[in-house]
Amino acid sequence: MKQSLKTILNHLPGRLRAPFERAAVFYEAEAHEIVLRTNRPVVIECADKRYYLTGNGVLTACSTESDILTTTTEELLHIFKSICSYSVYSRQQEINNGYITIDNGVRVGICGTAIADDGAIVNIKDITTLCFRISSEVKGCAEKLLSKVDPLDGILVIGPPCSGKTTMIRDMARLLSEKYKVSVLDERNELSAANGGCFAYDIGMSDIVVNMKKSEGVNFALRSLSPDILICDELGGREDIQAMNETLRCGIAFIATLHARSLSELKQRESTSEILRSGAFRYVVALCDRRHAGTVKKIYELRDVCA
Repeated sequence: MKQSLKTILNHLPGRLRAPFERAAVFYEAEAHEIVLRTNRPVVIECADKRYYLTGNGVLTACSTESDILTTTTEELLHIFKSICSYSVYSRQQEINNGYITIDNGVRVGICGTAIADDGAIVNIKDITTLCFRISSEVKGCAEKLLSKVDPLDGILVIGPPCSGKTTMIRDMARLLSEKYKVSVLDERNELSAANGGCFAYDIGMSDIVVNMKKSEGVNFALRSLSPDILICDELGGREDIQAMNETLRCGIAFIATLHARSLSELKQRESTSEILRSGAFRYVVALCDRRHAGTVKKIYELRDVCA
């Protein structure tokens, strides 16, 4: 069983865990998410299908089976406390951002009632959904891509959710670290799955900065690690763009990912247009959808994207 799947099941109470373990051989290879919702059927999301689970561990496409497995409010609260290591306060900043990253790079999305203060989310209560992303490692998936591009010219990897963006740049970090000094800004601990100074995933000779905002991580890497290439996952707001621009001023190559379902979507967003105009990336690499996760659909050069 995948270590990431084991991590998820270890947080489930026995009534839920047993059916998942019994059926694992049938869904493990395809599953990318396990979703638990209050008083609703548990869901196993696969590449091109959705499964539900019965109490005796049988997969079904029908959510109205008489023995369908559901999650109670009490169980969901228990699981939430478990993924927080029974110290919810210590994970408050992550919770406010809508997710928690646990062992083996498993990211848990959280839904509930947001508590805001002056427009900023300061807490989430009455948890109603926990969405466990099953992380994976595919060694060699970046080899073909790296044979066609120069990583020192900057690479932006785009794709829809679950298209393998994190998996792709994790393998890029591993391969590129054999030749270059690579620093990885692992803000959510999904790329390396660091625990106690050890990494669940093979990131080669890369230097890993974990649980630090990209803006802070860039400054830390520039001061301490003198990298040739900086790699990070999921560019987002203004701070991330400023951090990226800081690497450009220092002559360091940047490799990153960005959520975008299509090239046209990438070009239409105002914030994305700024990223494209920054000069950080020569290549935009579009991945296929979740049915072919980790597969390159097309490689664009910046002049084509901005044409």
